[in-house]
Amino acid sequence: MKGLAIHALPIPAILMLFAGCSPSMEISVSNPYEGDRRGEVVEIDAAGITGRFGSEFHVSTADGRQLTHQLTHDGKLLVEADFPAGTTTRLRIRSGAPAHADTVCVGQIRYDFQDDFTWENDRGGYRLYGPAYRNGGGNVSGYDIWTKSVTFPVLSQRYHDHCRRGISYHKDHGNGMDAYIVGHTLGAGMNALVDADGNVCYPCAYEKCEIKDNGPLRTTALITCYPSVVGPDSGVVERRVITLDKGSWLNRTVVSYEGLSSPCPIVTGIVIHRQNRHGYVADPSGRFMAYADLTDNPDNGNGVIYIGTVNKAVPDSVGCIQFGQPQGDAIGELRSHAVYSPGDEYVYFWGSGWSKGGVPGMQAWESYLADFHDRLKHPLKITVK
Repeated sequence: MKGLAIHALPIPAILMLFAGCSPSMEISVSNPYEGDRRGEVVEIDAAGITGRFGSEFHVSTADGRQLTHQLTHDGKLLVEADFPAGTTTRLRIRSGAPAHADTVCVGQIRYDFQDDFTWENDRGGYRLYGPAYRNGGGNVSGYDIWTKSVTFPVLSQRYHDHCRRGISYHKDHGNGMDAYIVGHTLGAGMNALVDADGNVCYPCAYEKCEIKDNGPLRTTALITCYPSVVGPDSGVVERRVITLDKGSWLNRTVVSYEGLSSPCPIVTGIVIHRQNRHGYVADPSGRFMAYADLTDNPDNGNGVIYIGTVNKAVPDSVGCIQFGQPQGDAIGELRSHAVYSPGDEYVYFWGSGWSKGGVPGMQAWESYLADFHDRLKHPLKITVK
């Protein structure tokens, strides 16, 4: 009688067989804020996770439901989940290929269209003008807005239709449009230094753009601006890291300057157009600024674009200034004021919503901005086990 063949297994493998499951890691996320955080993208240090699982893993809730996640260029794990007020949510990481996730956060550089850098999430889209635009004589400086009423990416198709099919992206063909006027202003939340004479040093277009992350939950870009003269300093170079997450109406922007020799005033602004001269709100406590832009043609049924900025650190002052001479439809700017010191990072949030894309009115927009600021003060608490 022949004996049974016995194959030796490594001790860890034997333990896994008896355990009946694959290796796992638990992450606890506590929400100390008084409000629910539904569909929020949480950011977790990924070093220990990728060191154990590599890039092939999936994230699930306690009841086994898989969640969308993303690894970022700077070593973060992003997970989209619900975090009810005053509770702790437990997430579990296991090895294995994740389920398919639709990408909603996308950035692109349109080398075929004056080097536009455009990016979007499920809430809205934005544009920065590039080198070809500047070299062609353009002087637009601020952030531009693309309205959206759908949750999937649309900007690439809009460019294709505009450039190759003659379908203007300045008209709403069912998912939004470009009906926002920027001009030589700060547009929809741009930052800029201010010289000793009180002149805003408006940047014009970007010089370099590097897309660092491109979905599914976050798109990130490093923007390098052209050297500029600020007071006694020539060759001042501004860099911005712009991050847009799924589900957020606001971009996070981290600004730094090289070549600046001393502290300098810095402003963040929203252009005020003649179509709605008094449609702005500056929160008395300095938490946010908001404006209801009636678009370039209010009688065309374009809806209302709601624009806002939020500073984590309360600015020195917030207020509206009037231009000495109107610049087209632009009659002034809503600005927050602070001081930038060499070597620092200036961090703030800016963005927009649309009356046809999920924002019912100015009161709802103000509430969102105030709540956004308060959530910054009460970040999610993360424990990795």
